[in-house]
Amino acid sequence: MDILRRYVFPVIWMLILGVIALALAKMAFFPSGGDEQSQETVTPGASFDDYALTAVDTTDLSSSLVLPAMVTPDPGTELKASSTGEITKIWRTDGDHVEQGERILQVRYPVEPEPVEVPAAPADGEAGLEQGGEGAAPEPAPQPAAPVDEYRYVNLIATGSGTISGMEVEEWDGLTEGDAVATISPGTYSIVADLTPEQQLSLLDVELAATALLPTSPDPATCSAPAITEDAEIEEPAAPAGPEIDPFTGEEISSGGGGVSAAQLVCPVPEDVRVVPGLSVDVTVDLGSRTGVLAVPTTAVEGEGPNGVVYVLDEATGEPTPVEVVLGLRGDGSVEVTEGLEKGQEILEFAPGVDSGDGSGGMSGPTEVVVW
Repeated sequence: MDILRRYVFPVIWMLILGVIALALAKMAFFPSGGDEQSQETVTPGASFDDYALTAVDTTDLSSSLVLPAMVTPDPGTELKASSTGEITKIWRTDGDHVEQGERILQVRYPVEPEPVEVPAAPADGEAGLEQGGEGAAPEPAPQPAAPVDEYRYVNLIATGSGTISGMEVEEWDGLTEGDAVATISPGTYSIVADLTPEQQLSLLDVELAATALLPTSPDPATCSAPAITEDAEIEEPAAPAGPEIDPFTGEEISSGGGGVSAAQLVCPVPEDVRVVPGLSVDVTVDLGSRTGVLAVPTTAVEGEGPNGVVYVLDEATGEPTPVEVVLGLRGDGSVEVTEGLEKGQEILEFAPGVDSGDGSGGMSGPTEVVVW
């Protein structure tokens, strides 16, 4: 028994501990190939069928256009000199508030005096008889009086109500007719948003109704009498020096031409709303709403204008077939179809060229797409 306890049992325990140590070392440094293979096959994802169908149905649509905009001061009225002369009096200076018709300054300019009639000198014989005898010396003719400078005074009045700015003239300065004397700023502001040609086209037949979300107001401010203004000249955008490269993929980034902005949406700011020039805001233009209209997903439609194309599956070949449609209002994820489809008709949910989640931009049959 002593031999077992001294020699046999310790050897058995050492063997058991050695086996355990070898097993732990293998698990730590030499994982099995089956586990690695199972990890590779477990991939989070979802399957998308490019040929998935959707039925045309009726729905309620509402559409709006959100535009980034900026608060700008309304342009002032330029005050110009109405006559040439020199300033004799200034009643209002830079920074003063004036009302329409109020006097700003006075200008004087010289006028030609009216000619003075000089009596004709009498003849020599007549002059002697009037003096009572021959040989009397005639009296000299009276000299005309020296002309006196005459001036006409003209007041320059305010052509509108507002605050005077840019006035740098002083008394006794000379002015020429048409010179800009100052600017009368109305002290009002407008929210201006640039429009691309596509956005302007979508607003042509719309009764403009817009609201602006301002940081100084908890509720959206209603724009009073919004209007669209157009530039007199269109400046072509400068060509980029070189293509932009995505730093992560190394691929060229397309510019995605959105058109040249040649028009602006102008929304006058209500007088009771506090704003400052340069404030960035968002303007929301209501494009209208429809109830009970036929609509399809935006992913099923090709085309941005009033005409578009959707696709149906050909029963004989099983391939997509284009169908021309007339489009109406565009809502959140849906497009109204006014002509070309019937309620209940099945169409492809993803049109060729529309990203359906696989990034391929087209349809070549059912595929499996990984979504992380």
